[in-house]
Amino acid sequence: MPQPVKRGSSISFDVVPVAQLVRAPVCGTGSREFNSLQAPQIFNIPVVLFMKISLIGMSNTGKSFWAKELEKIGFISYCCDDLIEEGLGQELKKLGYSGIADVSKWMGQPYDPRYTQTSQKYLTLESQVLHDIFQAIEKAVVDSCIVVDTTGSVIYTGADILKKLAKLTRVVYLEAPTSVQRQMYDLYIKEPKPVIWGNVFNKRQGEANLAALDRCYPELLRSRAAMYKQIAPITMDYFKLRRPDFTVNEFIESLA
Repeated sequence: MPQPVKRGSSISFDVVPVAQLVRAPVCGTGSREFNSLQAPQIFNIPVVLFMKISLIGMSNTGKSFWAKELEKIGFISYCCDDLIEEGLGQELKKLGYSGIADVSKWMGQPYDPRYTQTSQKYLTLESQVLHDIFQAIEKAVVDSCIVVDTTGSVIYTGADILKKLAKLTRVVYLEAPTSVQRQMYDLYIKEPKPVIWGNVFNKRQGEANLAALDRCYPELLRSRAAMYKQIAPITMDYFKLRRPDFTVNEFIESLA
């Protein structure tokens, strides 16, 4: 698969010279606000770890929002959702599909007959996307800033990939507390996104499809939270990230 290349706020797959991949913006360029942070607050963490960040957590916890905020101050942003959608491009196009909601429609729900096949294809493509991102990170200049906006299902891609993610980036978990479970489920039903359920979903005899989803969703959150915390040395508070006065500077300082 070709290497991922930055284009504005997204990445697309193209064949390009390796040199183009490593011409990443140096951290803080074009951002006086970022540069105004005191050096000891930022650089007391090894540059190779601190300036390469991966955001993990459930959908709708703010991963893409903060990746875009970091991009505004000079980070290269790799959005796995966008890359997976591009990898499915021809298949989605045949169905007249476009966008993350249509990727969810393509995948289906865990009670759909096609789900076993489509969810496995999705995970395979996600693994390929992450391998390509890892190659781009390894070829980037040391002091470039990179943020990887992962999918919620990154924890299902396998131990080797997760170890590599932790080696190349500082993994940051954006948590989803139990107090917002109902809100998150309602949003999931209203604005579906592709979700890998693992072995959490089960349907009881006579149970309606949506009732089964509703019953199993809290367990999905609990099981995922445990897995996210295993690989992330940093957990970001859900409510703190939603304070109107919480800035991208404070986000970076929270990683120290």
